[in-house]
Amino acid sequence: MPNKKYYYNPKTLRFERKKISISKVVGNAFGYLSFGALFFVGLLVLQNYIVETPLETQYRLENESLKNHKAIINERLQTASTQLTALKSKDGDLYKKIFEIPKAEASVNYGGREEILAASSPVFMDWTETITNQFVSIARKAERSNKFFRLTASVDKSDWNKLQSTPVLQPVENFEVDQLVSGYGVRINPFHKGKYHHDGVDIAAPRGANVVAAGPGKVISVKKSDLLAGFGNYVEIDHGYGYITRYAHLDVINVRVGEKVLKGFKIGTVGSSGGSIAPHVHYEVNVNGTNVDPLQYLVQGLNSDNYARLYIASKKINQSLD
Repeated sequence: MPNKKYYYNPKTLRFERKKISISKVVGNAFGYLSFGALFFVGLLVLQNYIVETPLETQYRLENESLKNHKAIINERLQTASTQLTALKSKDGDLYKKIFEIPKAEASVNYGGREEILAASSPVFMDWTETITNQFVSIARKAERSNKFFRLTASVDKSDWNKLQSTPVLQPVENFEVDQLVSGYGVRINPFHKGKYHHDGVDIAAPRGANVVAAGPGKVISVKKSDLLAGFGNYVEIDHGYGYITRYAHLDVINVRVGEKVLKGFKIGTVGSSGGSIAPHVHYEVNVNGTNVDPLQYLVQGLNSDNYARLYIASKKINQSLD
């Protein structure tokens, strides 16, 4: 028989059988379970600190490697930041030397038609959707190209003479964007009203206004003609490196063949000689024997907004002045 527990009751002066307390049983059970749970948790914690599984070993080594690599990356980023600052400074100095104006810090967003047309001149209201979309596409492409150029390009001393010789000045003194009245490409002839290829750009100006050399070079041709056809009085300048510029329909010519001129040097005055219907300068740029769009080179002194206006005005298929 199982042992029975008794206790002495001083009130009754008798030994009485000890009764089982439910609360005590529950309390004991709870205590045992709590101790077991705490003991199990303690074992797990101790295992995590003492025992390292293969996966934990792999993660620990990866974390150490990443921590070391972060220090290397931070050092490289600091070096790149310093180099980028120096490159921006050199880029600004080079831009100022070539175009003779400080480079604008603020970028121009050409992402929408409203932003391009945000100008006060009423002529902007006549721009077509096709021309606008074309300019947006070119502006976005230029943004990508300029980013690559900024990160990779450099200019050696051997390139400096070529840059200095490039004809980037507008051929009329005190040039304004609105003076470009007809661009390069297919245009309407003012005499027979048929379409033909216009090999240059027409820049309107008052008769007698100064015509200047777009870049330094040597005068290789001076022609004078009284015929009411052709280029009339014109001058050609060889700038070297394959660049030749032509200035046509002049009134007075102030240079002679073989004369060396500097950029901005007065070579003549605006007129309407030859096949011209109004005073203007017909300006052409020839590169290695081929006529190209002079707009690519009419950049000196123009900010991005003015060049955008110049570009869109040059793409109008209108009537030329010659």
